[in-house]
Amino acid sequence: MSTWNVITITEAPKLTEKRLRKAIDRAGLDMMDQAVDRDGEGWQITGHSKYEAEGIYDLTKDITRRHPGSRAEVLQEWDTRDADEAGQSLDVYVGGEYQAARARVSGLVPTDLAASVAAVRAALGGGGDLAAAALWLVNGLDGTR
Repeated sequence: MSTWNVITITEAPKLTEKRLRKAIDRAGLDMMDQAVDRDGEGWQITGHSKYEAEGIYDLTKDITRRHPGSRAEVLQEWDTRDADEAGQSLDVYVGGEYQAARARVSGLVPTDLAASVAAVRAALGGGGDLAAAALWLVNGLDGTR
């Protein structure tokens, strides 16, 4: 399990959980530990997959076509277990169409980046184990921890 997937659907007031689950079945969405949750005024579908989740883009196209004015964002984060580099992508669909201008792909930054950098700086100043701090930082940057 090396890709974390989050589909966020907004601006679809007539979308119910029952309709969403039917759309998930139609698209053949296949993720481990898949969950469907209400997220404020929208919906969020989350789960892990080894690579790209089967049916993830079919679902977003289908939902945004069936619910005019709706928007679906697909966020995928992956580590280095099955990829050369850790990273994340964000794809946006409106009206069943991919919105290339709103898409992003980037390297994954660890959530504790500031603390990891501070630990390296402290170790450089004699306040800790430099090798351990540097290894923790590097492993966080390449997604291996």
